[in-house]
Amino acid sequence: MDIITHTLSGVAVGSVLINCSNKNTAYKGGILFCGALGAALPDIDALSMWSGFDSSFGRWFNLSYTGKEIYSAKLWYSHHAFFHSLLAAALFTVLLAALFFVVKKYLSPSRDDTFIRLIKERRSLLLVFFAGYVIHLFEDMLTPASSWGGVAFLWPSGRYTGGWGHIWWWNNYDVFLIVCGVIAFNFTLSF
Repeated sequence: MDIITHTLSGVAVGSVLINCSNKNTAYKGGILFCGALGAALPDIDALSMWSGFDSSFGRWFNLSYTGKEIYSAKLWYSHHAFFHSLLAAALFTVLLAALFFVVKKYLSPSRDDTFIRLIKERRSLLLVFFAGYVIHLFEDMLTPASSWGGVAFLWPSGRYTGGWGHIWWWNNYDVFLIVCGVIAFNFTLSF
């Protein structure tokens, strides 16, 4: 599935949440941003398809595989592997919470906030980030199996789940229309 549809899926998840939120407009914008970020992040593993991957990352890390080989292999850092798992969704959500905490401590060093208190304050942002990440995984299960046979949803298990689609562009088009419909409906409700 393409990155635009994935990112808009995170916005769609965020648009549902902002209708349930009584926060200010800036916080609601943060909800939409975190949803979009969470939904786009799993495809960071597609970096190996970047034309300069072999001459930069490949050389820096002395990788024995080319970027194209990494992309379609079943290595932990290949596409649809670790970054397409529930474990990665949880770890990145915790990292986002830690980033929020560090930034808040930097901006307000005298406050006595705890990490748990910050999580409670920012739970909407963290929830929508996690939900956007997970919706990306479910969307990729609808795409054709390709060389992976689905996504490593329960990584480190070697089992790949999904790959149920038959025609890539048709599944992508359907999901794109549904996502745009959800966004339009929720923005209409919020106004």
